[in-house]
Amino acid sequence: MKDGYEIVAVNYWKSVNNEIKRILLDFWNTFLLIHDSLDFPEIVGFLNKMPYPGKIMYISLIKSNESMKPHLKNLKSKIFVIDCVSSMIFEPKSTKDCQFEPTPSSLDEMMSLIEKYIKIAEPDLIVIDSISQFIDFSSVSNPKSKELYSFLDQLKNKYSSTHYRFILLYDNVLSSELVNLPFMSVDVILKYEILTGRIDGKDRI
Repeated sequence: MKDGYEIVAVNYWKSVNNEIKRILLDFWNTFLLIHDSLDFPEIVGFLNKMPYPGKIMYISLIKSNESMKPHLKNLKSKIFVIDCVSSMIFEPKSTKDCQFEPTPSSLDEMMSLIEKYIKIAEPDLIVIDSISQFIDFSSVSNPKSKELYSFLDQLKNKYSSTHYRFILLYDNVLSSELVNLPFMSVDVILKYEILTGRIDGKDRI
């Protein structure tokens, strides 16, 4: 966020296959959250809005556990972090709440990581931050679309009848037009946008 600016509004746009409230409460398996460069505190704020999230497994491809740690105290749910960033920089030591892994080079490797740590962490909600590392929804012809749909099909086939739920974060850094969204392969697509602006001192209450 730019210096001198404050959050003045948060807007949500939703595209769902069923009525939104019921899905958020009980009946969704995969949730695609599109945003324009949310900071981790704002992601924590969003997760705190989730009804009954249970234990969260957070697979981070772009943020280190060290950078997230100061904000984890604000998270209402218990969290288990899989840090796929730090091992590229140094040799970190795992803890009971955080494991370090090499960055997956494909969604197939991501699926293997999910399957490995679901057994270890026993989470209720799995967050992937961010699938923009694997796919570009602004491209009309995307060679990795087949890999994405295969990944989403695997999530559906393996986990739709379980209690596990998945939030797939997509960072639309350049605020590009999105033309190739997987509407039929996820249960919820939501765009999260934060509007910022200057607030003059005389307008404060």
